Amino acid sequence: MDRVGAHPSGRTLVGADGSLLGIGDKVSALEGLARVSNETRRAFDAWMRTDRSEGLPTFSDFRLQTIDDLLPSVLMVEALEDARDYRYRYCGTREMEVRGADPTGRTVRECHEGEILDFVLENYDRVVTAGEGLLDLSVDISRDRRYVATEVLFLPFSDVGVAVTDILVYSHYLDTRSATPALDSRRAIAASDRGSGAPRSR
Repeated sequence: MDRVGAHPSGRTLVGADGSLLGIGDKVSALEGLARVSNETRRAFDAWMRTDRSEGLPTFSDFRLQTIDDLLPSVLMVEALEDARDYRYRYCGTREMEVRGADPTGRTVRECHEGEILDFVLENYDRVVTAGEGLLDLSVDISRDRRYVATEVLFLPFSDVGVAVTDILVYSHYLDTRSATPALDSRRAIAASDRGSGAPRSR
């Protein structure tokens, strides 16, 4: 089975204060927010404005229309209960180009292996454990050299109040070509609808 993703050797991790970090060192979204792009800040602000009267916000309450133009660079993943694995529910068009494939419907363990699998799982595991936004301030050279990710934002959601059931991931890229926001908007809204896509594990 083909693997999707870049080797971690293509990453240089940068801390919130500009210092170099070791592989696996990440910062909370609030801690690194002062250094992020306007687009990443918009995604975070939209998440913060989402109703959280029951705990964490739900995907159904999140207004995807407010970040329409960012959807090509968005992933949505579902946390699989008792499996320490995550299923890709939606992958934006730019994310597909960066990966060279569409991981939708597959799990992280099906898409990655070795060091990159450990690296990816650590991001999602930390979001699930902490229940708060995570910021990876890496410089990531992907397999497609036209795209350079400078920051990745992970935002938790829950259908059950507090326990994280879903994660939205926004990657900010430099020197990208234009994508197709309208198409991404329709697909993302469909993916956030619990009545569509792969059945949930919980």
